Amino acid sequence: MQDDFPGNQHSSGPVRAYSYVRMSTRKQLRGDSLRRQLERSKTFADEHSLLLDDSLQDLGVSAWRGRNFKTGALGRFLSMVESGEIPKGSYLLIESLDRLSREAVPDALTLFMAIINAGIIIATLGEDRQIYSRDRLNGDWTKLIIGLAVMSRGHEESQTKSERISAVAKRKREQAREGKGHITSITPAWIDAKRIDANRYEFTLNHHAETVRAIYEMATRGLGATVIARKLNADGVPAFKSKDGWYQSVIKALLTRHDVIGTFQPHRMQDGKRVPDGDPIEDYFPAAIDKDSFLRVQALRSNPGRPGRKGDTFANLFTGLCHCAHCGGPMTMKMSRVRGNENGRYLVCANYVRGHRCIEGNRHFRYEPLEAAILDHVKELNLADALQTARIDHALSDLNETIAGMTIRLDELRRKEQRLALAVEDYTQPLETILDLLKARQAERHAVEAELRHHQNERQRLSARHNDPELAGDHIRALRTAWEAADDAATRYALRSEAHAAIRELISGISFDSGPSSVTVIVANGAVAYSVQEGQISGHFQAFAA
Repeated sequence: MQDDFPGNQHSSGPVRAYSYVRMSTRKQLRGDSLRRQLERSKTFADEHSLLLDDSLQDLGVSAWRGRNFKTGALGRFLSMVESGEIPKGSYLLIESLDRLSREAVPDALTLFMAIINAGIIIATLGEDRQIYSRDRLNGDWTKLIIGLAVMSRGHEESQTKSERISAVAKRKREQAREGKGHITSITPAWIDAKRIDANRYEFTLNHHAETVRAIYEMATRGLGATVIARKLNADGVPAFKSKDGWYQSVIKALLTRHDVIGTFQPHRMQDGKRVPDGDPIEDYFPAAIDKDSFLRVQALRSNPGRPGRKGDTFANLFTGLCHCAHCGGPMTMKMSRVRGNENGRYLVCANYVRGHRCIEGNRHFRYEPLEAAILDHVKELNLADALQTARIDHALSDLNETIAGMTIRLDELRRKEQRLALAVEDYTQPLETILDLLKARQAERHAVEAELRHHQNERQRLSARHNDPELAGDHIRALRTAWEAADDAATRYALRSEAHAAIRELISGISFDSGPSSVTVIVANGAVAYSVQEGQISGHFQAFAA
């Protein structure tokens, strides 16, 4: 037998044999497959005086799409061969060639020849018990026929299995769209699943649903993900999965998820990637929040003027509202020293600070007296009737619900168009059929957009008639009292953040004119304006009709 294994002794010592073990399923891991493959490798190495290395394992890794070569241990093995870490003449021991690859024969053969051409000898230890090396194949290439047959058999088995699984998954998705079943028992953290039969589950909200509602309620008040996470952790609210509490990233993701309103998006695997399959299924899950609340949060978070994290105190209540009267650019906050050791905050034109586009906006406006004056003297912020109460109107409520539903519908139509556009590139269906569907989707989207604009205009008309800015409410006053009495920075930040969101609903903009050193506050889209000289802010803030 030794003649069949030339070069069993390298100049530096015995030849190494690398046992490659691959199993793709948990069932195989629990069974006898691992022990069997390792035992056969040890027997072979002992019989032929080879030094065995059994560390080369891809456990739970499929060879169907070449994952074991692209990202697994087999790929690392080849890299080590190419770098010289594993010398030529070494052995790769496998149970069967289908452990290397279950891809189509041309792809499997390419991988096989890459290993052979790298100077590695492949020994199969299963029923076929073959030795493959470049010298052996040069002498008798007919041995390759056995290898090709094994490769073909492995690919066909995986292809059949994949098609069977895909067909079952497709049928489940179709039944789910027809309301006759469910796709999986995997649910969001706030939903429990109880099996009814093979393809149906009973979904119910659990205690985490209350947490979802609390998170969305805080988001509608203008609180950001960082503040929400900090508050949940401070209150000891259990996280969905993490034992380390809440993270900003988890809150951000939750505030964009459609499954909070009961919508489920089926997926399928395509070229090794998980991609959406068809349209989302509405009312698949029980909704944790209503669609109107979901839409309000999306509008708040997509607002380009919405600030990010502003230090530990939310220093500027008017972030996103302040602009320079000379160049129209934003005002930025600067810290300066006044009266010796006392720190003061100032607003100044950001373009002037950068030396870009603005040479007139050179005035530094003191922030603290400005904030106090606006909160004290802009009466629309401090009247007794609550703003929310003034908005409870039946017609507006119906319109808001309609607009929320149509906006979500419009988002779905746009996603459908995107998927159809991808289908055109992939030729997954006849091109003429796809283009007809695309045109139909576009026409439907245009109709929805036109109807949505009509409802939005109607809502604006009703809001202008019913939402008198003098019904601003004392909500901001209550928040101010609370943050002035708060003992910790986190609480002050959260309260000021909420006040900022409320202020933005009433104040349209604040203009800073460096010439006369004046500040003008525009309320309710110009219905009322307040103007004051910077040096006279305390007690002399006067209003006039715009």
